[in-house]
Amino acid sequence: MVAACCLTWSVGVSAQSDNVLRNPQVSTGGFAVTPPLRDLVTNRPTELQFGLHRARPILYPKKNPGAKSSHDYPNFKDAVAQQENAPASIPVKLLDWLGVGVGFYGYSVPDAPSDANLSIGDTQIVQWVNVQFAVFDLQGNNIPVNGKAYVDGSVLFSALPHCGLTNSGNIIAQWDKVAHRWVMYQPRLVPPYYDCFAISQTNDATGAYYTYEFPTYNSDTDYPDYPKLGIWTNGYYVTHNDFPNVAYYAGVMACAYDRAKMLTGRYYPNGVCFLDNSNGTLFDDSLLPPDVDDPASAPNGLDPIFMGSIDNGQNGIESNVYYYPFHFDTVNPQNSTFGCTNGACKIPVAQFQVACQDLANSVCTATQPAGVLNNMADRLMYRLAYRILPAPTPTKDLLHDNRKQEWLVSHTVFNGSSSAVRWYEFRSPVRTNTPTLTQQGTYAPDSNNRFMSSMARDKSGNIAMSYTVSGATVPPTIAFTGRAPGDSLGTMGAETLLIPGGGSQLDTGNQWGSYYDLALSNDGCTFVTNGQYYQSDASFAWSTRIGELKFSNCTPF
Repeated sequence: MVAACCLTWSVGVSAQSDNVLRNPQVSTGGFAVTPPLRDLVTNRPTELQFGLHRARPILYPKKNPGAKSSHDYPNFKDAVAQQENAPASIPVKLLDWLGVGVGFYGYSVPDAPSDANLSIGDTQIVQWVNVQFAVFDLQGNNIPVNGKAYVDGSVLFSALPHCGLTNSGNIIAQWDKVAHRWVMYQPRLVPPYYDCFAISQTNDATGAYYTYEFPTYNSDTDYPDYPKLGIWTNGYYVTHNDFPNVAYYAGVMACAYDRAKMLTGRYYPNGVCFLDNSNGTLFDDSLLPPDVDDPASAPNGLDPIFMGSIDNGQNGIESNVYYYPFHFDTVNPQNSTFGCTNGACKIPVAQFQVACQDLANSVCTATQPAGVLNNMADRLMYRLAYRILPAPTPTKDLLHDNRKQEWLVSHTVFNGSSSAVRWYEFRSPVRTNTPTLTQQGTYAPDSNNRFMSSMARDKSGNIAMSYTVSGATVPPTIAFTGRAPGDSLGTMGAETLLIPGGGSQLDTGNQWGSYYDLALSNDGCTFVTNGQYYQSDASFAWSTRIGELKFSNCTPF
Protein backbone atom coordinates (compact mmCIF):
# COMPACT_ATOMS: atom_id res chain seq x y z
CA MET A 1 0.00 0.00 0.00
CA VAL A 2 1.62 3.24 -1.13
CA ALA A 3 0.24 6.74 -0.91
CA ALA A 4 1.59 9.44 -3.17
CA CYS A 5 3.49 12.19 -1.46
CA CYS A 6 2.40 15.77 -1.79
CA LEU A 7 4.18 18.99 -0.87
CA THR A 8 2.89 22.40 0.09
CA TRP A 9 5.26 25.33 -0.25
CA SER A 10 4.99 28.20 2.20
CA VAL A 11 5.49 31.89 1.56
CA GLY A 12 9.12 31.65 2.59
CA VAL A 13 11.60 30.73 5.29
CA SER A 14 12.97 34.15 6.15
CA ALA A 15 14.10 35.46 9.52
CA GLN A 16 12.35 38.36 11.27
CA SER A 17 14.18 41.13 13.09
CA ASP A 18 13.91 39.15 16.34
CA ASN A 19 15.83 36.26 14.76
CA VAL A 20 12.86 33.89 14.88
CA LEU A 21 12.23 31.90 11.71
CA ARG A 22 8.60 31.77 10.63
CA ASN A 23 6.68 30.57 7.56
CA PRO A 24 8.19 27.09 7.41
CA GLN A 25 8.14 24.73 4.51
CA VAL A 26 5.19 22.44 5.19
CA SER A 27 5.06 18.99 3.65
CA THR A 28 3.05 15.81 4.00
CA GLY A 29 4.66 12.41 3.97
CA GLY A 30 4.17 9.60 1.54
CA PHE A 31 3.01 6.48 3.40
CA ALA A 32 3.31 2.72 3.06
CA VAL A 33 3.19 -0.38 5.25
CA THR A 34 6.12 -2.78 5.17
CA PRO A 35 5.36 -6.47 5.80
CA PRO A 36 7.05 -8.02 8.83
CA LEU A 37 10.80 -8.07 8.25
CA ARG A 38 10.95 -11.68 9.37
CA ASP A 39 8.73 -12.58 6.39
CA LEU A 40 10.74 -10.79 3.74
CA VAL A 41 12.54 -13.16 1.40
CA THR A 42 15.64 -11.29 0.36
CA ASN A 43 17.48 -8.01 0.40
CA ARG A 44 16.36 -6.03 -2.60
CA PRO A 45 18.59 -4.24 -5.13
CA THR A 46 18.68 -0.47 -4.99
CA GLU A 47 19.79 2.33 -7.28
CA LEU A 48 22.31 3.43 -4.65
CA GLN A 49 23.99 0.64 -2.70
CA PHE A 50 27.51 1.62 -1.76
CA GLY A 51 30.12 -1.12 -2.17
CA LEU A 52 33.85 -0.89 -1.42
CA HIS A 53 33.09 2.77 -1.30
CA ARG A 54 34.76 5.60 0.54
CA ALA A 55 31.94 7.86 1.65
CA ARG A 56 31.79 11.44 0.43
CA PRO A 57 34.47 13.54 2.19
CA ILE A 58 33.27 15.30 5.32
CA LEU A 59 31.44 18.49 4.38
CA TYR A 60 32.40 21.46 6.53
CA PRO A 61 29.85 24.30 6.80
CA LYS A 62 32.41 26.81 8.13
CA LYS A 63 35.28 26.38 5.70
CA ASN A 64 36.66 29.91 5.59
CA PRO A 65 40.00 31.23 4.26
CA GLY A 66 40.21 33.70 7.15
CA ALA A 67 39.56 31.21 9.92
CA LYS A 68 42.11 30.77 12.68
CA SER A 69 43.10 27.38 14.09
CA SER A 70 45.20 25.67 16.73
CA HIS A 71 48.51 26.88 15.26
CA ASP A 72 47.45 30.44 16.04
CA TYR A 73 47.21 29.71 19.79
CA PRO A 74 50.16 27.48 20.81
CA ASN A 75 49.99 28.59 24.46
CA PHE A 76 46.25 28.21 25.02
CA LYS A 77 45.31 26.54 28.32
CA ASP A 78 41.94 24.87 28.86
CA ALA A 79 40.73 26.08 32.26
CA VAL A 80 38.54 23.01 32.87
CA ALA A 81 40.93 20.34 31.61
CA GLN A 82 41.05 17.22 33.77
CA GLN A 83 44.67 16.14 33.45
CA GLU A 84 44.37 12.90 35.40
CA ASN A 85 41.78 10.31 36.33
CA ALA A 86 39.80 11.66 39.27
CA PRO A 87 38.57 9.41 42.12
CA ALA A 88 35.12 9.46 40.56
CA SER A 89 32.66 6.62 40.00
CA ILE A 90 32.52 4.67 36.76
CA PRO A 91 30.05 2.17 35.32
CA VAL A 92 30.76 -1.55 35.27
CA LYS A 93 30.91 -3.36 31.95
CA LEU A 94 28.19 -6.03 32.15
CA LEU A 95 29.03 -7.65 28.83
CA ASP A 96 30.29 -6.84 25.34
CA TRP A 97 30.13 -8.56 21.97
CA LEU A 98 31.04 -8.23 18.30
CA GLY A 99 28.71 -6.02 16.29
CA VAL A 100 28.22 -5.72 12.53
CA GLY A 101 31.59 -5.54 10.77
CA VAL A 102 34.56 -7.79 10.09
CA GLY A 103 34.13 -11.13 11.87
CA PHE A 104 30.34 -10.84 12.20
CA TYR A 105 28.77 -13.88 10.46
CA GLY A 106 30.91 -13.51 7.34
CA TYR A 107 30.18 -9.79 6.97
CA SER A 108 32.20 -8.05 4.25
CA VAL A 109 32.59 -4.30 4.82
CA PRO A 110 31.17 -2.44 1.79
CA ASP A 111 32.02 1.14 2.74
CA ALA A 112 33.53 3.50 5.27
CA PRO A 113 33.00 5.07 7.70
CA SER A 114 30.64 2.79 9.63
CA ASP A 115 28.29 5.45 11.12
CA ALA A 116 27.71 2.75 13.76
CA ASN A 117 24.84 3.56 16.09
CA LEU A 118 22.27 1.66 18.09
CA SER A 119 19.45 1.76 20.61
CA ILE A 120 17.96 -0.52 23.24
CA GLY A 121 14.29 -1.48 23.54
CA ASP A 122 12.20 -3.59 25.87
CA THR A 123 13.72 -6.91 24.78
CA GLN A 124 16.01 -6.09 21.85
CA ILE A 125 18.98 -4.01 20.73
CA VAL A 126 19.20 -2.76 17.13
CA GLN A 127 22.57 -1.76 15.69
CA TRP A 128 22.71 -0.02 12.32
CA VAL A 129 25.88 0.60 10.35
CA ASN A 130 25.97 2.46 7.07
CA VAL A 131 23.95 0.08 4.91
CA GLN A 132 22.98 -2.88 7.13
CA PHE A 133 21.41 -3.42 10.53
CA ALA A 134 21.21 -6.32 12.98
CA VAL A 135 18.93 -7.24 15.89
CA PHE A 136 20.15 -8.69 19.20
CA ASP A 137 18.53 -9.78 22.44
CA LEU A 138 19.60 -8.09 25.67
CA GLN A 139 22.23 -10.77 26.27
CA GLY A 140 23.96 -9.98 22.97
CA ASN A 141 22.65 -12.94 20.97
CA ASN A 142 21.93 -12.21 17.33
CA ILE A 143 18.24 -12.51 16.34
CA PRO A 144 18.20 -13.58 12.67
CA VAL A 145 15.75 -11.84 10.34
CA ASN A 146 14.42 -14.54 8.01
CA GLY A 147 17.61 -16.49 8.53
CA LYS A 148 19.94 -13.52 8.00
CA ALA A 149 22.24 -12.15 10.70
CA TYR A 150 22.04 -8.67 9.17
CA VAL A 151 19.67 -6.92 6.75
CA ASP A 152 20.02 -4.15 4.18
CA GLY A 153 18.59 -0.90 5.53
CA SER A 154 16.62 -0.35 2.32
CA VAL A 155 14.38 -3.33 3.20
CA LEU A 156 12.71 -1.13 5.81
CA PHE A 157 11.51 1.26 3.10
CA SER A 158 10.83 -1.28 0.36
CA ALA A 159 7.20 -0.19 -0.12
CA LEU A 160 8.05 3.49 -0.66
CA PRO A 161 8.59 4.85 -4.19
CA HIS A 162 11.66 6.99 -3.37
CA CYS A 163 13.22 5.89 -0.08
CA GLY A 164 12.91 2.22 -1.05
CA LEU A 165 15.30 2.69 -3.96
CA THR A 166 18.32 3.88 -1.99
CA ASN A 167 20.56 2.50 0.72
CA SER A 168 22.94 5.35 1.22
CA GLY A 169 23.89 5.48 4.90
CA ASN A 170 23.87 8.35 7.43
CA ILE A 171 21.45 6.22 9.40
CA ILE A 172 19.94 6.44 12.90
CA ALA A 173 18.38 3.61 14.93
CA GLN A 174 16.22 4.97 17.76
CA TRP A 175 13.83 3.69 20.42
CA ASP A 176 10.75 5.73 21.34
CA LYS A 177 10.75 5.17 25.10
CA VAL A 178 7.24 6.52 25.66
CA ALA A 179 5.54 4.56 22.85
CA HIS A 180 7.81 1.46 23.11
CA ARG A 181 8.42 1.48 19.36
CA TRP A 182 11.44 1.43 17.05
CA VAL A 183 12.12 4.53 14.96
CA MET A 184 14.51 3.95 12.06
CA TYR A 185 15.69 6.90 9.98
CA GLN A 186 17.71 7.16 6.78
CA PRO A 187 17.98 10.03 4.28
CA ARG A 188 17.80 9.49 0.56
CA LEU A 189 21.15 10.87 -0.62
CA VAL A 190 20.50 11.11 -4.35
CA PRO A 191 18.11 13.67 -5.89
CA PRO A 192 15.30 14.04 -5.10
CA TYR A 193 16.34 14.02 -1.45
CA TYR A 194 14.00 12.67 1.24
CA ASP A 195 13.84 12.10 4.99
CA CYS A 196 12.85 8.43 5.35
CA PHE A 197 11.22 6.94 8.48
CA ALA A 198 10.22 3.41 9.50
CA ILE A 199 8.13 3.16 12.69
CA SER A 200 7.63 -0.33 14.12
CA GLN A 201 4.02 -1.33 14.75
CA THR A 202 5.03 -3.14 17.97
CA ASN A 203 8.10 -3.34 20.20
CA ASP A 204 9.50 -6.08 17.93
CA ALA A 205 12.17 -4.79 15.52
CA THR A 206 11.63 -7.82 13.25
CA GLY A 207 7.92 -7.08 12.77
CA ALA A 208 5.94 -4.79 10.47
CA TYR A 209 6.58 -1.06 10.05
CA TYR A 210 4.71 2.09 9.08
CA THR A 211 6.98 3.93 6.66
CA TYR A 212 7.05 7.57 5.55
CA GLU A 213 9.04 9.72 3.16
CA PHE A 214 9.18 13.51 3.34
CA PRO A 215 10.85 15.62 0.62
CA THR A 216 13.56 17.81 2.08
CA TYR A 217 13.86 21.54 1.42
CA ASN A 218 14.89 22.16 -2.22
CA SER A 219 14.79 18.40 -2.56
CA ASP A 220 16.10 18.41 -6.14
CA THR A 221 19.35 20.20 -5.29
CA ASP A 222 20.16 20.53 -1.55
CA TYR A 223 22.22 17.60 -0.29
CA PRO A 224 21.18 16.84 3.36
CA ASP A 225 24.48 16.03 5.09
CA TYR A 226 25.10 14.70 8.59
CA PRO A 227 21.46 14.19 9.66
CA LYS A 228 20.53 13.65 13.31
CA LEU A 229 17.28 12.50 14.93
CA GLY A 230 15.73 13.28 18.32
CA ILE A 231 12.51 11.96 19.82
CA TRP A 232 10.14 14.40 21.55
CA THR A 233 6.56 13.97 22.74
CA ASN A 234 4.90 15.78 19.82
CA GLY A 235 7.33 15.06 17.02
CA TYR A 236 10.30 13.31 15.52
CA TYR A 237 12.87 16.08 15.06
CA VAL A 238 15.60 15.99 12.41
CA THR A 239 18.51 18.25 11.47
CA HIS A 240 20.98 18.22 8.61
CA ASN A 241 23.48 20.59 6.98
CA ASP A 242 22.29 21.50 3.47
CA PHE A 243 24.70 21.84 0.55
CA PRO A 244 23.14 22.85 -2.82
CA ASN A 245 24.63 20.57 -5.49
CA VAL A 246 27.26 19.66 -2.87
CA ALA A 247 29.00 22.87 -3.89
CA TYR A 248 28.53 25.32 -0.99
CA TYR A 249 26.80 25.55 2.38
CA ALA A 250 23.26 26.99 2.41
CA GLY A 251 22.40 26.61 6.09
CA VAL A 252 21.22 24.09 8.66
CA MET A 253 17.82 22.47 8.19
CA ALA A 254 15.65 21.85 11.27
CA CYS A 255 12.54 19.72 10.75
CA ALA A 256 9.70 18.29 12.85
CA TYR A 257 7.36 15.47 11.85
CA ASP A 258 4.03 14.59 13.48
CA ARG A 259 4.83 11.74 15.87
CA ALA A 260 1.23 10.92 16.85
CA LYS A 261 0.12 10.30 13.27
CA MET A 262 3.26 8.35 12.38
CA LEU A 263 2.84 6.03 15.38
CA THR A 264 -0.72 5.17 14.38
CA GLY A 265 -0.08 4.68 10.66
CA ARG A 266 -2.09 7.72 9.60
CA TYR A 267 -1.91 8.98 6.04
CA TYR A 268 -0.19 12.27 5.24
CA PRO A 269 1.33 13.37 8.54
CA ASN A 270 2.55 16.95 8.53
CA GLY A 271 6.18 17.95 8.56
CA VAL A 272 7.69 21.42 8.89
CA CYS A 273 11.23 22.52 8.05
CA PHE A 274 13.21 25.72 8.57
CA LEU A 275 16.40 26.62 6.72
CA ASP A 276 18.46 28.53 9.27
CA ASN A 277 21.11 30.72 7.69
CA SER A 278 20.31 33.76 9.77
CA ASN A 279 23.22 34.11 12.19
CA GLY A 280 25.13 36.79 10.30
CA THR A 281 27.64 35.75 7.67
CA LEU A 282 28.74 32.72 9.68
CA PHE A 283 25.79 30.39 9.44
CA ASP A 284 24.51 28.14 12.19
CA ASP A 285 25.36 24.50 11.58
CA SER A 286 25.39 20.94 12.87
CA LEU A 287 22.51 21.24 15.33
CA LEU A 288 21.38 18.38 17.56
CA PRO A 289 17.71 17.87 18.43
CA PRO A 290 17.06 16.79 22.04
CA ASP A 291 16.32 13.12 22.71
CA VAL A 292 14.12 12.11 25.67
CA ASP A 293 15.72 9.55 28.02
CA ASP A 294 13.10 9.29 30.78
CA PRO A 295 9.61 8.17 29.72
CA ALA A 296 8.27 8.78 33.24
CA SER A 297 8.81 12.55 32.91
CA ALA A 298 7.99 13.15 29.26
CA PRO A 299 8.10 16.88 28.39
CA ASN A 300 4.43 17.27 27.47
CA GLY A 301 3.63 20.82 26.40
CA LEU A 302 7.26 21.95 26.35
CA ASP A 303 9.00 23.09 23.20
CA PRO A 304 12.27 21.27 22.46
CA ILE A 305 15.57 23.15 22.39
CA PHE A 306 18.20 22.29 19.78
CA MET A 307 21.92 22.94 20.40
CA GLY A 308 24.96 23.37 18.16
CA SER A 309 27.07 25.89 16.22
CA ILE A 310 30.11 25.56 18.48
CA ASP A 311 32.40 27.16 15.88
CA ASN A 312 30.43 30.29 15.00
CA GLY A 313 33.26 32.62 15.96
CA GLN A 314 35.77 31.10 13.51
CA ASN A 315 38.58 32.40 15.71
CA GLY A 316 39.92 29.03 16.80
CA ILE A 317 39.01 29.91 20.40
CA GLU A 318 35.30 29.65 21.28
CA SER A 319 33.25 30.21 24.44
CA ASN A 320 29.60 29.54 23.56
CA VAL A 321 27.18 26.76 22.75
CA TYR A 322 24.16 28.07 20.84
CA TYR A 323 20.60 26.89 21.45
CA TYR A 324 17.41 27.16 19.39
CA PRO A 325 13.81 26.75 20.66
CA PHE A 326 11.52 24.95 18.18
CA HIS A 327 7.76 25.42 18.41
CA PHE A 328 6.00 22.78 16.30
CA ASP A 329 2.27 23.47 15.92
CA THR A 330 0.83 20.11 14.88
CA VAL A 331 -2.67 21.57 14.40
CA ASN A 332 -1.64 24.61 12.36
CA PRO A 333 1.85 23.74 11.07
CA GLN A 334 2.22 27.10 9.35
CA ASN A 335 2.32 28.72 12.81
CA SER A 336 5.47 26.81 13.81
CA THR A 337 8.58 28.85 14.67
CA PHE A 338 12.30 28.25 15.16
CA GLY A 339 14.88 30.42 16.90
CA CYS A 340 15.18 33.09 19.60
CA THR A 341 13.20 36.26 20.19
CA ASN A 342 16.21 38.30 21.35
CA GLY A 343 18.96 37.64 18.89
CA ALA A 344 21.16 34.57 19.14
CA CYS A 345 20.55 32.35 22.15
CA LYS A 346 23.87 31.18 23.54
CA ILE A 347 25.18 29.54 26.67
CA PRO A 348 28.57 30.84 27.88
CA VAL A 349 31.02 28.03 28.63
CA ALA A 350 34.73 27.87 29.46
CA GLN A 351 36.86 28.84 26.49
CA PHE A 352 37.90 25.95 24.31
CA GLN A 353 40.24 25.53 21.38
CA VAL A 354 38.64 24.01 18.30
CA ALA A 355 40.56 20.80 17.60
CA CYS A 356 41.52 21.67 14.02
CA GLN A 357 45.11 22.12 12.92
CA ASP A 358 43.93 24.13 9.91
CA LEU A 359 40.38 25.40 10.30
CA ALA A 360 40.60 27.40 7.08
CA ASN A 361 40.98 24.17 5.12
CA SER A 362 38.92 22.01 7.48
CA VAL A 363 41.80 19.86 8.70
CA CYS A 364 40.53 18.40 11.97
CA THR A 365 42.43 15.22 12.79
CA ALA A 366 43.79 13.02 15.56
CA THR A 367 46.86 10.79 15.39
CA GLN A 368 46.99 7.00 15.27
CA PRO A 369 50.03 4.71 14.70
CA ALA A 370 49.50 4.85 10.92
CA GLY A 371 48.29 8.26 9.69
CA VAL A 372 45.48 10.36 11.14
CA LEU A 373 41.73 10.15 11.77
CA ASN A 374 39.04 12.79 11.37
CA ASN A 375 37.94 13.88 14.85
CA MET A 376 34.79 15.80 13.74
CA ALA A 377 35.81 18.68 15.99
CA ASP A 378 33.63 21.36 14.38
CA ARG A 379 30.33 19.99 15.78
CA LEU A 380 28.59 18.61 18.85
CA MET A 381 28.52 14.83 19.09
CA TYR A 382 25.34 12.74 19.04
CA ARG A 383 23.19 12.54 21.28
CA LEU A 384 21.75 15.59 23.03
CA ALA A 385 20.42 13.52 25.95
CA TYR A 386 17.41 15.10 27.68
CA ARG A 387 15.39 14.47 30.81
CA ILE A 388 13.29 16.30 33.41
CA LEU A 389 14.77 15.99 36.89
CA PRO A 390 12.43 15.22 39.82
CA ALA A 391 11.45 18.16 41.99
CA PRO A 392 11.99 18.24 45.78
CA THR A 393 8.29 19.07 46.23
CA PRO A 394 6.39 17.86 43.15
CA THR A 395 3.50 19.93 41.84
CA LYS A 396 1.19 19.57 38.86
CA ASP A 397 0.71 23.32 38.60
CA LEU A 398 2.73 24.37 35.56
CA LEU A 399 2.92 27.96 36.78
CA HIS A 400 4.68 26.82 39.95
CA ASP A 401 6.42 23.74 38.60
CA ASN A 402 9.86 23.66 40.25
CA ARG A 403 11.28 20.78 38.26
CA LYS A 404 14.36 21.29 36.10
CA GLN A 405 15.26 20.13 32.63
CA GLU A 406 18.68 18.66 31.88
CA TRP A 407 20.69 18.34 28.66
CA LEU A 408 23.96 16.39 28.31
CA VAL A 409 26.26 16.76 25.31
CA SER A 410 29.94 16.70 24.33
CA HIS A 411 32.41 17.59 21.56
CA THR A 412 36.11 17.45 20.70
CA VAL A 413 38.60 20.17 21.68
CA PHE A 414 42.38 20.61 21.70
CA ASN A 415 44.30 20.12 24.92
CA GLY A 416 47.91 20.93 24.21
CA SER A 417 48.74 18.84 21.14
CA SER A 418 46.00 16.21 21.38
CA SER A 419 42.23 15.94 21.04
CA ALA A 420 40.16 15.75 24.22
CA VAL A 421 36.46 15.49 25.08
CA ARG A 422 34.71 18.62 26.37
CA TRP A 423 31.42 17.68 28.04
CA TYR A 424 28.54 19.71 29.50
CA GLU A 425 25.53 19.44 31.73
CA PHE A 426 23.00 22.22 31.09
CA ARG A 427 19.87 22.81 33.16
CA SER A 428 16.82 25.05 33.03
CA PRO A 429 13.65 25.48 35.08
CA VAL A 430 10.73 23.90 33.27
CA ARG A 431 8.90 27.24 33.27
CA THR A 432 11.63 29.31 31.60
CA ASN A 433 13.15 26.90 29.05
CA THR A 434 16.44 28.85 29.12
CA PRO A 435 19.39 26.50 29.65
CA THR A 436 22.44 27.54 31.66
CA LEU A 437 25.64 25.71 32.49
CA THR A 438 25.59 23.41 35.55
CA GLN A 439 28.96 21.72 35.09
CA GLN A 440 31.59 21.14 32.42
CA GLY A 441 34.91 19.40 31.99
CA THR A 442 37.57 18.54 29.42
CA TYR A 443 38.51 14.89 29.81
CA ALA A 444 42.23 14.58 29.00
CA PRO A 445 43.84 12.20 31.53
CA ASP A 446 46.96 11.74 29.34
CA SER A 447 48.43 12.86 26.01
CA ASN A 448 46.42 10.42 23.87
CA ASN A 449 43.55 11.64 21.69
CA ARG A 450 39.92 11.29 22.77
CA PHE A 451 37.08 12.05 20.37
CA MET A 452 33.82 10.69 18.89
CA SER A 453 32.09 10.85 22.29
CA SER A 454 28.53 10.20 23.47
CA MET A 455 26.84 10.72 26.87
CA ALA A 456 23.76 9.78 28.90
CA ARG A 457 22.51 9.85 32.51
CA ASP A 458 20.72 7.10 34.43
CA LYS A 459 17.77 7.56 36.79
CA SER A 460 20.11 7.78 39.82
CA GLY A 461 22.04 10.72 38.36
CA ASN A 462 25.12 8.79 37.19
CA ILE A 463 26.62 9.92 33.87
CA ALA A 464 28.37 7.56 31.43
CA MET A 465 30.48 8.65 28.45
CA SER A 466 32.01 6.53 25.67
CA TYR A 467 34.54 7.61 23.01
CA THR A 468 37.53 6.65 20.83
CA VAL A 469 41.10 6.76 22.17
CA SER A 470 44.09 6.85 19.83
CA GLY A 471 47.69 8.03 19.80
CA ALA A 472 51.08 7.69 18.16
CA THR A 473 51.41 4.18 19.62
CA VAL A 474 47.74 3.49 20.45
CA PRO A 475 45.51 2.17 17.65
CA PRO A 476 41.89 3.40 17.72
CA THR A 477 40.28 1.91 20.81
CA ILE A 478 36.76 2.09 22.30
CA ALA A 479 36.72 3.34 25.91
CA PHE A 480 34.32 4.70 28.51
CA THR A 481 34.26 6.55 31.82
CA GLY A 482 31.68 8.11 34.12
CA ARG A 483 30.76 9.96 37.27
CA ALA A 484 28.21 9.82 40.11
CA PRO A 485 26.18 12.77 41.47
CA GLY A 486 28.41 13.17 44.54
CA ASP A 487 31.66 13.35 42.59
CA SER A 488 33.50 16.66 42.24
CA LEU A 489 31.91 18.83 39.56
CA GLY A 490 33.59 18.70 36.17
CA THR A 491 35.38 15.40 36.75
CA MET A 492 35.14 11.92 35.25
CA GLY A 493 36.52 8.67 36.67
CA ALA A 494 39.10 6.19 35.49
CA GLU A 495 39.15 5.26 31.83
CA THR A 496 38.04 1.70 31.04
CA LEU A 497 38.43 -0.05 27.68
CA LEU A 498 35.42 -1.62 26.03
CA ILE A 499 37.87 -3.31 23.65
CA PRO A 500 41.44 -2.36 22.64
CA GLY A 501 42.08 -1.64 18.98
CA GLY A 502 44.25 -4.14 17.13
CA GLY A 503 45.33 -1.95 14.23
CA SER A 504 45.13 1.34 12.36
CA GLN A 505 42.82 2.42 9.57
CA LEU A 506 44.96 2.81 6.46
CA ASP A 507 42.95 4.29 3.60
CA THR A 508 39.43 5.60 3.97
CA GLY A 509 40.05 9.31 3.58
CA ASN A 510 40.74 9.64 7.34
CA GLN A 511 37.03 9.28 8.12
CA TRP A 512 36.36 7.51 11.39
CA GLY A 513 32.97 6.28 12.54
CA SER A 514 31.29 9.73 12.15
CA TYR A 515 29.59 9.37 15.56
CA TYR A 516 29.04 6.92 18.39
CA ASP A 517 25.85 6.44 20.35
CA LEU A 518 25.36 5.77 24.03
CA ALA A 519 21.73 4.94 24.75
CA LEU A 520 19.80 4.29 27.97
CA SER A 521 17.44 1.38 28.52
CA ASN A 522 13.83 1.76 29.68
CA ASP A 523 14.96 0.21 32.99
CA GLY A 524 16.58 3.58 33.70
CA CYS A 525 19.98 2.05 34.58
CA THR A 526 21.48 0.05 31.71
CA PHE A 527 23.55 1.91 29.12
CA VAL A 528 24.35 0.38 25.75
CA THR A 529 27.07 1.77 23.50
CA ASN A 530 28.99 0.86 20.39
CA GLY A 531 31.96 2.06 18.40
CA GLN A 532 34.33 1.26 15.57
CA TYR A 533 37.77 -0.39 15.76
CA TYR A 534 40.16 -2.47 13.63
CA GLN A 535 41.34 -5.96 14.49
CA SER A 536 44.56 -5.36 12.49
CA ASP A 537 45.99 -2.69 10.16
CA ALA A 538 43.64 -2.59 7.17
CA SER A 539 41.49 -0.57 4.79
CA PHE A 540 37.72 -1.09 4.51
CA ALA A 541 37.86 -3.71 7.23
CA TRP A 542 36.40 -2.11 10.35
CA SER A 543 34.74 -4.03 13.14
CA THR A 544 32.29 -2.74 15.74
CA ARG A 545 31.83 -3.61 19.40
CA ILE A 546 28.65 -3.37 21.47
CA GLY A 547 28.75 -3.09 25.25
CA GLU A 548 26.30 -2.87 28.15
CA LEU A 549 27.30 -0.71 31.14
CA LYS A 550 25.72 -0.06 34.54
CA PHE A 551 26.51 1.79 37.76
CA SER A 552 26.28 -0.41 40.85
CA ASN A 553 24.20 2.15 42.77
CA CYS A 554 21.35 2.22 40.21
CA THR A 555 18.28 0.04 40.83
CA PRO A 556 16.23 -0.60 37.64
CA PHE A 557 12.57 0.40 37.47
